[in-house]
Amino acid sequence: MDETPASTLVLNPDELGPDPAVGMDLAVKLGVGQLEIRSAEGANALTLPDESLRHIRALADERGLAVAALASPLWKWCRPQARPGRVDSFGFPTQVPPDERPGWVERAIKVAAILGAPVVRVFSHLRVEPEWTEQFAGDPLLARALDGANRAGVRLLLENEPVCTVATAEPLLEVLERYHRQGLGLWLDVANLHEVGQATPETVKALAPYVGYVHVKDYRPEPGGGRVFCPAGDGVVPYGEVLPLLHAAQPALPYALETHVRDTPAAALTTGAGFLRSAVPGGVA
Repeated sequence: MDETPASTLVLNPDELGPDPAVGMDLAVKLGVGQLEIRSAEGANALTLPDESLRHIRALADERGLAVAALASPLWKWCRPQARPGRVDSFGFPTQVPPDERPGWVERAIKVAAILGAPVVRVFSHLRVEPEWTEQFAGDPLLARALDGANRAGVRLLLENEPVCTVATAEPLLEVLERYHRQGLGLWLDVANLHEVGQATPETVKALAPYVGYVHVKDYRPEPGGGRVFCPAGDGVVPYGEVLPLLHAAQPALPYALETHVRDTPAAALTTGAGFLRSAVPGGVA
């Protein structure tokens, strides 16, 4: 009798547009049982009213789907005096006064509770002008947020994001080693790690013990610079090397498809799901 794979696939409905039901229906069609919630109804999940969040939860429940993660924008921010470059924040402000930030942390924990999400993504401050760039390690709000998350029974996971201050292996390991006993883990975006030239076996092995969630997207470089997103497995991100290493260290991870393919997202998600089912050792449920 075959055993069910320990690793799982996760789909983000907003890849299909503002109506979460459309993405949820694709998840059911693909046999994906878990969701990542980032935005819906054209707004960031943290800014949605409670009634809308309960509606999203009800739509998922009706289809037998669970919410695996809240992809929040916490710490993907800077002070109002700073001038961030182009930042994809899915409808959330990037210039947030420090006195407003604790409220957003509390809101994220409440949103996770409404959705039933066990993990919440965080970032590490935007890299802006040197005089305004803030440091994530030592931020008193981080310690408070970890305490609040622990009390609420959710876990904060730090995504490695190139536009933020903690994006490469050395600072990632420093932060994770400092805060992992308080519950902080790693929301590993393999393509982001490849973008900074560090999706190597050595780096992945070092980071793997902290990984609690994996973002999967892929891209091809364009002539003259830039990149174009493509289905997972069709681009240059070295998943063939990385996925077996992650599986060896953490054999029960959620792998979340994040295509960024704008023209044909459903087809890209379908292709990506098939790729992950064959590429992750032992398969994914």
